[in-house]
Formats: sequence, structure tokens, C-alpha cells
Amino acid sequence: MDLPQRLAFCKKCEKRTFDPNLGIVCSLTQRKPDFISNCNDFIIDPKEASKIAAKSYAAQSAPPEESGSFSIWGVIGLILIVIRLIFFFGRL
Repeated sequence: MDLPQRLAFCKKCEKRTFDPNLGIVCSLTQRKPDFISNCNDFIIDPKEASKIAAKSYAAQSAPPEESGSFSIWGVIGLILIVIRLIFFFGRL
């Protein structure tokens, strides 16, 4: 487990604290997490865990960006070009 994965684990722990020089650290050791696969002192922070779960759910349930807006503007632009060509060749 690399450091970003360990920090993600620590963000959900009640024993986390913040050091302005280091960022998220353990309140027991005052150091960055150095466990290998899991922390024996981990206690889940229900409030923070629910925030993270809500953000994850919101990201998954967000509607996809509309890619159809480009095609609508493309059709409108094509129609305007055709109208302009009709007027241009109609004057000849």
C-alpha cells in the first residue's frame, strides 16, 4: 500500500490529526502513516466516513455531461450556412 492509499485510509480514522508541515498524521505517533496493509489502531470516524461515502455516491449518480450540445450547434451552424448559400446563389 503506497502513501496516498494509506492517507485515504487515515482520512476515515478518528485518530487522525493535521500537522501544518506534514498534513494528515496519526495522533498516536504524530507521523505519516507507515503501516503495511492495515492499521491496528484504526477506529472509523462515522461522520467522516459518511461524508466520503456521500461524495462518492454523488460522483457516481451525477448525470453524464451532455455531448449532444456540440451536435445541436453543428446542425444550427450547417442550417445557417445553407441559408446563406441559398441567398448568395439566388442573387446571381
